[in-house]
Amino acid sequence: MRLPGGQMLQSIKSAIAAIGRVVRTAGHDDDTRAYVLMPSFETFEVFTRRVENDMSLAARVPSGEPKSKRCPACARECALGERSCAECGHEFPVGPQRLKPCGGCGALNPVTATACHACGDSFAQNFTLTLDEALRAGAIVRGMDIDENEVLVAEEIAPAVRNLILRSGDSKLVKILQTLPDESWARLRKILVAQ
Repeated sequence: MRLPGGQMLQSIKSAIAAIGRVVRTAGHDDDTRAYVLMPSFETFEVFTRRVENDMSLAARVPSGEPKSKRCPACARECALGERSCAECGHEFPVGPQRLKPCGGCGALNPVTATACHACGDSFAQNFTLTLDEALRAGAIVRGMDIDENEVLVAEEIAPAVRNLILRSGDSKLVKILQTLPDESWARLRKILVAQ
């Protein structure tokens, strides 16, 4: 299914918005609240990569089938099937595999096949999604693995803490504000109170 103007990607984002963990990958100098939803299932990650490749400009612009390839070493025109240049001996890189083996019977099938042509086994990924798996289970923020309770408390105190630090005008505290993600403030508060 293809939708114009990136609507397919937006539809996928909407469909999986509740799945996975909140990820924040901004650098040390960035104190924005930009989030990326990252599914915690390998199936979704593989599908997301396929969608990204499918939506690339190169994939959308039709091109004619090449008749030959040019050797990058000597610029000689070579037939598409040649593995090396007859002029200079340059080895051409091997293209992507176009066949995949069936896990059930071992028969080779086109990479785009949805089922084995020999035994009928499906190549579809099977998974079950439960409500517990669909709920946010915490956050991965600037390399920190923060549990859900800490995230909830931090979301509650973040606006007040940010406001107090910025109003103080203290450059060292502002640097800490930029370095530590908001989601870590509940953990920091627990450490400071314990002292």
